[in-house]
Amino acid sequence: MSWRGGWMVSSLLVLGAGCGGALPGEEVPAPAEEAEERLDGSYCLPTEDSTQRVKTILPPSDIGIPRYAASPSDFVRFKGQLHFAVNYEDGKRALWRSNGAAAGTTEIKSLPATEGNFTPPLGGLTPTSSLLFFRAADVVHGTELWVSDGTSGGTRMVEDLTPGTASSYPTHMTATGSGSVVFFLERYESGSTRVRYELWASDGSAGGTSRVRDFGADAEVSYLSGASNNTLRFFVRDLSGGTSLWKTDGTSAGTVQVKRLTSGPNAFIKDARTQDGLTLFILRQDSGLQELWKTDGTSGGTLRLASFGATRDVRLLGALGSTVYVTTTSLTTQYMVLYQVPLAGGTPTSMVSLPNDYTSLGEAFPSIDSVSIPPGGSKLFFSVIIGSNGPAPRDSQLWVTDGTAGGTVRLRRPLSLSDEYASPVYAVSDDLVFFSAYEADGGGIEPWVSNGTPSGTRKLRDIANTALSTSSYPREYFRLGSRVYFSAYDDTEAGQLWSTQLTDACFAPQSQP
Repeated sequence: MSWRGGWMVSSLLVLGAGCGGALPGEEVPAPAEEAEERLDGSYCLPTEDSTQRVKTILPPSDIGIPRYAASPSDFVRFKGQLHFAVNYEDGKRALWRSNGAAAGTTEIKSLPATEGNFTPPLGGLTPTSSLLFFRAADVVHGTELWVSDGTSGGTRMVEDLTPGTASSYPTHMTATGSGSVVFFLERYESGSTRVRYELWASDGSAGGTSRVRDFGADAEVSYLSGASNNTLRFFVRDLSGGTSLWKTDGTSAGTVQVKRLTSGPNAFIKDARTQDGLTLFILRQDSGLQELWKTDGTSGGTLRLASFGATRDVRLLGALGSTVYVTTTSLTTQYMVLYQVPLAGGTPTSMVSLPNDYTSLGEAFPSIDSVSIPPGGSKLFFSVIIGSNGPAPRDSQLWVTDGTAGGTVRLRRPLSLSDEYASPVYAVSDDLVFFSAYEADGGGIEPWVSNGTPSGTRKLRDIANTALSTSSYPREYFRLGSRVYFSAYDDTEAGQLWSTQLTDACFAPQSQP
């Protein structure tokens, strides 16, 4: 079993708080239903007219399958503008920026193809106050750490950390308060398949790029992590047994083990989410026990909040105020139940059961696909995928909850029924969320928007209108100022940069970095 991906099922069933508590009754809460309308259906929704292509960047796709066509990606805010990656189908890679206007959408730096369309993608954009770090490949050095100050001349490789054409491929890139980044490199030992995990830090110069710690070949670093207070929080499993929480600020002295979480050799982290300085995560023990934890980055502030048994699949949604929300799905009944867990600790409380119309058809297991909580929000938006006997899901649904049974509402079904494209969910505020949804009869998969009510949930714009596709397959929703950007396959027969204008009266301006 892979510590970073798989999970097993055992016969243990425990559901309680802390180290164990009373098992709540097995009764299933009443199904959630669509609540009465609270807002007019047009409240604060962007319009079709305000949703426009920013600029044609990519040429028509040669792939022939629209959902696989190249499109702008990795949207970040840097120096007050949108910066993003463009990975062309011919293998060329480029860093771009946009101020929302066609004339202000320009290429910063282009890198030639290294191996045709097999060139590794440019990505991992990580902004600091003055520099933008990312991964990129060239013919001589492979994939290495790059940096940009926002100009062509100031965009360069930092250092060839793995000399020659072999790639370093930095991961977990996280900005620190010093304007630097920390990241991990995975290196294969010579003549072996064993991987060594090395923690590095860089200020953007070759001389200021150095290894902070070598975790050796007897440890694995989880792909899940969290960032808060200019530090990276990450999880290390010692292959001889034991999983620990670590943190780093990019210095040797600031790289420390926060707390040992378990001594079991096969435990792993399932979910992790950082909100308002807290990182919430689910740890699956060797026994199958699934534990909800929180950490503020200190040993004393790293606490187990609840324990759930192995006859259910437990997934983390996030926190609203002083309460954490998780879902548990029975491996036998295939029903998903939303639970509340106090951040201060205590017995989990079942809140509402989500309907599943397909349990009589055999395989119909629901799972959480995407979660979005607006900063400081009092609502939580999430999508649920219901599986099938084949690769494609039977259903996909968008839900919202305000932490009450009555305020847990299904907003839209289906989102996407493709096994190769899933809808992003991006909440701008408590009353505005962007996602993608499917319509039959030629409607395809297009961008949608909702104010948190079923009647205020509608298509944003019908973008795709080509001989190849009636779906635009929207991706990468990202708010910057009064615009929400995204990429979509349109009548240029390629993925392009699009945006929609938010209503000024509904949203306070974002602070500049």
